[in-house]
Amino acid sequence: MRKFLIIVGATTSIMVLCAVVALGVLFYQARAFDRGSKSFVDTAVPAIVTKWNEDELLDRATPELRTSITSDQLKSSFRTFSQVGPLIEYEGSQGQWNMSYVSATGTTVSAQYVAKARFQNGDAIFRIYLMRRDGRWLIQGFYVDTKPAILAAART
Repeated sequence: MRKFLIIVGATTSIMVLCAVVALGVLFYQARAFDRGSKSFVDTAVPAIVTKWNEDELLDRATPELRTSITSDQLKSSFRTFSQVGPLIEYEGSQGQWNMSYVSATGTTVSAQYVAKARFQNGDAIFRIYLMRRDGRWLIQGFYVDTKPAILAAART
């Protein structure tokens, strides 16, 4: 009986130690994903919207995003968005990353952020969806919300 209790105690101790190590690694990785994804967004958004440059978006885009929109559609959208005028101030982003596991596809790391910026003719809110691929962040979705009055005023 004593030998059995020693084995159970040792096994339990090893399992607890493994769990603590796994949580430590996950916590460390979580902080790295938080910093990395936020830094990526805070670099990408100003680079894209300062001159509303389609190439800046496409250089950071997932293959799925690149194939889901035509060059003409992107140019038209950016031409409309550029009517808010020059970028005055990028106000930063807020968001978080997520990790999910699906047995068919494996682990997926993604992030969602909302960023704000002030332009000469008004404000814009950006919704950015990221995917982590091959150790780097890529843009899966890039959405721009501006007040309709801003764009209407910019057209006149």
